[in-house]
Amino acid sequence: MTNHSLKAAKREVVGTGKLNALRAQGIMPGVVYGPAVEGNINIQVKAADVRALLNEVDTDSFLVNLDVDGTAILAIVKDVQRNFLADTTTHLDFLAVTADSVVKTMVPVKFIGNAAGVAQGGVVHQIVHEIPVKCAVKDIPAFVEADVTPVEMGQSLRLAQVTLPANVTTPFNGTVVLASVVKP
Repeated sequence: MTNHSLKAAKREVVGTGKLNALRAQGIMPGVVYGPAVEGNINIQVKAADVRALLNEVDTDSFLVNLDVDGTAILAIVKDVQRNFLADTTTHLDFLAVTADSVVKTMVPVKFIGNAAGVAQGGVVHQIVHEIPVKCAVKDIPAFVEADVTPVEMGQSLRLAQVTLPANVTTPFNGTVVLASVVKP
């Protein structure tokens, strides 16, 4: 389980116009909710800290140690709202959890090895970049490793050929194609 840290402060400001004024000052609004906290907690974080954090990870769903005005909250980033025209992140939603909470989250797929089909002139075409998993927070893997070594030209690597970490399940069935080796 990889943890990231983020400092936040409680936010009293609400409303689109006031939140846009915060964003103009380099502050990003967010909310923390879930069974591990009482009610919703409106927060604000430095936009630069969020940009740095999002650059460290391969997915938008990851574990964070939030420090909200000195109170430690373990949370999973559940939603990252973006303004794609301005290429900015505008809001974060955090699900407060405990280490034993069972959650559904997305985990990146990392391929290892050199596919046999590459030696035959093919290229590996990655189809799935992350998969949904269900497990306790303490068991969330940083990524799922998939070995493409045995994949020949014209063949595919399916989820059934990948071993998930202990105590981790996925709603995907084994026939889901993760990658294929195809002619360029």
